[in-house]
Amino acid sequence: MSAVTSMSPRTIAWAALAIGGVGLGIGLLLAPRDTLAACVASLLGLAGIPLGALTLGLALASVSGSVRDQLWPWTLIASRAMPALLVLVLPGLLGAGLIYEWMHQYSDGFRGFWLWWPSFLVRGLLYVGLWWALARWLLPTTLRNPAGAGLGLIAAVLSVSLAAFDWAQSMEPHFASSIFGLLWLGRLMLSGIAACILFSLFAGAPRPGVLRGLLSAAALAWIYLHFMQYLIVWYGNLPEEVRWYEIRARDWPLLTWLVALQSLVFIATWWPLSGRRVPLAILAGSTLLLGLAEGAWLSMASLSGLSGLASALALFAAAAAGAGMMTLLILPRRSA
Repeated sequence: MSAVTSMSPRTIAWAALAIGGVGLGIGLLLAPRDTLAACVASLLGLAGIPLGALTLGLALASVSGSVRDQLWPWTLIASRAMPALLVLVLPGLLGAGLIYEWMHQYSDGFRGFWLWWPSFLVRGLLYVGLWWALARWLLPTTLRNPAGAGLGLIAAVLSVSLAAFDWAQSMEPHFASSIFGLLWLGRLMLSGIAACILFSLFAGAPRPGVLRGLLSAAALAWIYLHFMQYLIVWYGNLPEEVRWYEIRARDWPLLTWLVALQSLVFIATWWPLSGRRVPLAILAGSTLLLGLAEGAWLSMASLSGLSGLASALALFAAAAAGAGMMTLLILPRRSA
């Protein structure tokens, strides 16, 4: 038995957190802009585990059936990782001047207030604080309080949309999309569903075929949202929005193809054997990994002058640190 396989999940998580933290520290010294951009990308990619699970849990509260029975308890577990988002969001908030062009532009009126750095910082902390409060106090009560779940779901969707505009869309100040927030919400839901499916499968889910159907539906919704934005840009022939896609296709082709692979996960769910435990676990795990690629595609690809190697290493370090933190928060606490 190798040394890695003999290590406990908690030990592996601590190792990932330590390695990622050291890597980020070195990156901030040698390539601060690349590293800060990677921190934002990892936040967008990893947030699907706790935040997507929170949204899923709030949505499941008003329905009944096998899907809720198999997944709702795991939304409580996955949402334990919400405090990790506070750590992941801080580098981008504190180092905003290096990655957001609008930080160096003057605006007056409401736009000036919205793009004022203290306002940006406070909003970011309020978003995470709201999500943590919903996960901590509202989500556990939703089965007996469906009305509260509905209000919480509205608050989560609106705050997610605003956070997407602040953290990702504003990296490209000339790009505007009214459904950009829904793109990130679609990714969050897809990753949250994938994470809860993995937890349920490891616990011996009695009806994995039903979970396969939910993953397929979430992947289809994700495809639809991306297609709708692309269709609007193409049909309207909007120059700045077209440029947003051109930059990604020209300068980030590998990342673009990785994001497109999510469509293959949807197609793979048509395969009859994908309803079995192992194939479904592979599809769900792939969805989580592809979420990191999409986080980088939505954010880092908007920035010019990044080093490919430095950005890749920083993204690996940020993802390792973030995943390690989330794992430690999700794992059962040791008894005294």
